[in-house]
Amino acid sequence: MNRLNQLGLLATTATALALASCSTGGGGGGGGGKSPSGFLGNYKQLDAGYGAADAVSSYVKPGANLKKYDRVIIDPVTTVVATPGISATVTDQLAAYLGESLRSQIAGELKVVTVPGPTTLRVRAALTDVIEDRPAGHPVTTVHAGARAKLSGNLGSASVASFVSNVSFEGEIIDSVSGERLMARSDHRLAAKRVATPATPWTTIRNNMNERIAMLNARFKELRAR
Repeated sequence: MNRLNQLGLLATTATALALASCSTGGGGGGGGGKSPSGFLGNYKQLDAGYGAADAVSSYVKPGANLKKYDRVIIDPVTTVVATPGISATVTDQLAAYLGESLRSQIAGELKVVTVPGPTTLRVRAALTDVIEDRPAGHPVTTVHAGARAKLSGNLGSASVASFVSNVSFEGEIIDSVSGERLMARSDHRLAAKRVATPATPWTTIRNNMNERIAMLNARFKELRAR
């Protein structure tokens, strides 16, 4: 019951995950189409939140045996951004916060590795402002390898504050060898619960990110206890 606690719904958020036929890298076959951002595949596999604004959609593979896993690969966080004028520094900052939160939650519970194996999970996570019912321009997808949080003080900009307020989470946990999705989640409430202004400190954004991942972990713990 301890081992994957800290892994949380990150992706169930991160998510959660799928049929044995599912593939990695966005996820999963099954003909369900991709999420609006293009990050998650087989998006219609997620439950009733699909298609609703400010909603959570999730999936957990029935009968998934999560206890056998003792290692994890954490992919670099991806951002998919359609809002014009948002600098790479801002998206890297958010990616760093999410990556740090994932690693800190997992530390001591699963061994973080880089090579797939039969007892190794893989976590994929993204932050995006491209969701259902929101017009998107030309989304830019970036994989943030080695992301670092460099900004301090307040957000300082109305455009950055608006962007941060509208970022949503997508993620999944898959078997690192088969690519089978075990959990998946799309969480628009990440945005709804985090209204920022130019005066909002970056530390608040980091804390809110940590809080959201902690909530996902609590959900994951509940699933493991069943």
